[in-house]
Order: sequence, then structure tokens, then C-alpha cells
Amino acid sequence: MGWRSFLLAAGMTLVAAPARAEETLVRIRAAGVLRIGTDATYPPFEQKVGDRFEGFDIDLGNAIGELLGVRVEWINQSFDGIFAGLKSRKYDLVISDVVPTEERRREVAFSDAYYAAGQAVVVRADNRTIRSASDLPGHRVGVQLNTTGQFAAERIMGKENPGLQKYDTTPLALLDLAHGRLDAVVGDLPHLRYMIRRGGPTYAGLRVVGDVFVREEYAIACRKEDGDLLRFVNAALVVLRARGDYDRFYHTWLADAAEATPATAAGDAPAGARIDFRPGVILAEWRSLASGAAMTLRLTLLALMGGIPIGLALALARLSRLRGLAWLAAAYVEVMRGTPLLVQIFFLYYVLPAFRVELPQLATAITALSLNCAAYIAEIFRAGIQSIDIGQMEAARSLGLTYAQSMRHVILPQTFQRVLPPLTNEGIALLKDSSLVMVIALTELTRVGQELSGRYALPMTIWPAIGLLYLLLTLPLTRLAAALERRWDYLKRA
Repeated sequence: MGWRSFLLAAGMTLVAAPARAEETLVRIRAAGVLRIGTDATYPPFEQKVGDRFEGFDIDLGNAIGELLGVRVEWINQSFDGIFAGLKSRKYDLVISDVVPTEERRREVAFSDAYYAAGQAVVVRADNRTIRSASDLPGHRVGVQLNTTGQFAAERIMGKENPGLQKYDTTPLALLDLAHGRLDAVVGDLPHLRYMIRRGGPTYAGLRVVGDVFVREEYAIACRKEDGDLLRFVNAALVVLRARGDYDRFYHTWLADAAEATPATAAGDAPAGARIDFRPGVILAEWRSLASGAAMTLRLTLLALMGGIPIGLALALARLSRLRGLAWLAAAYVEVMRGTPLLVQIFFLYYVLPAFRVELPQLATAITALSLNCAAYIAEIFRAGIQSIDIGQMEAARSLGLTYAQSMRHVILPQTFQRVLPPLTNEGIALLKDSSLVMVIALTELTRVGQELSGRYALPMTIWPAIGLLYLLLTLPLTRLAAALERRWDYLKRA
């Protein structure tokens, strides 16, 4: 028996061994699904193509699920919330180019390394002052938020250095570099090479300088208490290497990225991005864009359906003569308006599960948006009610109507007419604010833009299209409000 056959047999024995009363593997096998979190904006490791996930990490995770005998469900998660999602049990593993730093090891467990990479520096082709990472101090440098690229740059430049700019994704940092707003970008070398190679004229004037200045290894993350799952993953990695799957995945996705970036001498390429608009990409991805737009519109409408009645109730409570009720309503409004919507989304999705209150992604998004907009709508209604002449209420009461009847039949109908324009503005703001739910892996329009921008390396094509779609979504709201105002004006004159 050759060494490869021996290693394969030994690894398969580990994989096939039954879990010894350890609940994680038992639970996964019973459910028939292994959930894996990833940030699918990082080709060639992970990207989203339509409804499918593709890339080296995707193939690796699917193969691990195959060895376990279950299907794999990929959870598309923004990287800045990926560990919070793991710890709150939104998924079982994280496979997303994760480097096991000391800080991360204190929070989660890591498998054996499955890929060796490192941090590198990208500059514009005409830059002659930055030749290596040691030249970064004193320059404007872009990094992706909460990545080891950020940590590496901070060790060189200092954490509080104002020249260090943090971005949600590496493609956005590269775009600022191409436009001259940055002097350099630090990131994972395979991803940087992929983006430069795929970016066409957008990134034509960019090049990698120097060598990898921080060598790193990627590993698979899981919760510390899931020791049986971690041992299975390590055994599966041995099997996949032994039987040749790993090499096949590597040659499919990473062989080109491992090669040197084509040399670009200073002066050979233009300094700055050229407009690279490719309508064909928009046409090819219209289903993804339409799906994201539909989700954005759905979130907005459902949040308004929840926020308007809650806001009206809050406004009436604030105007109540019951001081306790009025104080509670005022406190709610101040808290919701005084804290960022993003923090509220994080609280509902990642913190509440610690108290055994777990909401699905869509329910979390609708709840957060509804509760947040209700605070603003409450103030709109309160101002509208108070703008009605006090004589209207007095006249209604003198006719024998109760306070509630006067509100319902006299005050509120006039209030709705007066608050329609600000309510329309709140609806438009809510539609745009819905982009924040991408942090909980809900694929709305902005998240679709990030995924497509990372996949095609064409931000100058993708983001104008995203902006146009947002404009098209907001126009019907303003037109509807104008039509209702004209109708009410007509009825008032009639």
C-alpha cells in the first residue's frame, strides 16, 4: 500500500468514526445540513454567482459536507459580523479566508491551516515612493475592515494613524487607490492579484510592489465547545489532500492567483482609473439585480406597514395626559432615534439569541426597520396632530363626541393629509436605510452590488446601476404622494 493510499484509509477511518456522545456532529447529521458562514465578496475564494456560491473555499466546504454525509447551506455574511454570527449559532463553521490571530483564538477555535497566503501592498503604477510595506508610514493606505490586512497595516503605521482608511470591501479601497484618493492598499495577495487581473481599465494602473510582508495561513473556524466538529474538519482536510481533491480545487481557482502579477513598469499604465462601463454585465446579471431590488422594496413596504401604526400609537401616547405612558413613549422615541440603526440590527440578530430569543433574518430586518422608523413617524404624527387648531377638538367635544371619537373622526383625518409629505420622505429614507440589513446576510440591493463588484471587479459598472435602481424605487413613492395630495385637495374643495 502506497503512502497516499495509507493516508487516505487512515483519514477515512477518522471521518467515518461515530461521534462518541458528542452532540455537535450528532445534531448536524440529524438535521442533514452543515451551515457555513462566508463573505461571498472575496474571489477567487468565495463569490456568489446568481443563487450559487463558487470559489476555492466553497468547493472545500462542500467537500467537507460530502464527507460528513450532509448537504451544505452557505450563509452569506458580511465579514465584520462573521464571528458574531458563529458565536450566536447562525452557522456551524466559518470558511472565509480567516487567519487565526491570537485575538480570534481567544474567542473561537480553528482547524489546521488549509492555505498559505500573506499580506501585500498595491500602489498605482506611477508611484515611485512606496517600494515595500516599510514605506507605508506617512501615506494614505486603504484596508478592509476587521481583516488581518488592517491589523498588519496598523502594526506598521499605528492604530490611530489618520492616514489609515478602512473600507467594507477591498474592491472599494482599490477603486479609491485608482482614483488617487489613496497611495496604497494592503490586502491578501491572491485576492489583490485576482482583482487587478479582472478589473480591466478600472484597475489598469495598479500593481503589486515588493514581496509578501506578513505570511499567513487560512483556517476554518468553529465554536470552542464544538470539539468533535473540529476534529472531523481536520480529518476531512487530511482526506481531501490525500485523494487529490485539494489539488483539483487549487488548480481550478488559485493557480492563476498564485502566479506573479504581470509586471507593469512605472509609466506604462495610466495613473488613475479609466471608465470601464460594460452594459453586458448588467444585462447578464439582471435577475440578481431584480431580486435585490425586490427584497429592498419588500423590506421597505413591510417596515412601513409595521412602523406607521406603531408610530401613531406612540404619538398618541406622547400626547396622553397619563404621565407615565407619555414618559415611556418619549423614552422609546429618544432611544431609537439616538442609537444607530446598525447597532439595533446587531442587537436583535446577534445579542438576543443569548437570551434565547432568536429571530430569522427577514424577521430581524423587518422588526429593526419597523421599530426604528416608528420613532421618526411618531414625531411626524405628533407634530401633525399639534398643528390642528385646538378649536377643532373643542368643537367636536361640544357636539357630544368623546375624546377618542374626536380624534378618530375630526383630528386624525386632517393630520394624515398634513403629514403625507414627511411620511413620504421617511419612506424614501427607510428604503435607503434598508441597505444596512446586509450585515445579517440578507441579500438586498446594496449587498447584491457588493457581491457583483467583487465578482467582476467592475465597480464603475455595478455601482451606477445600483444607484439607478434605487432612484427607480423611490420615484413611485414621490409620485404616489403627489397623486394623493392632489386627490385630497380636490375633495377638500368639493
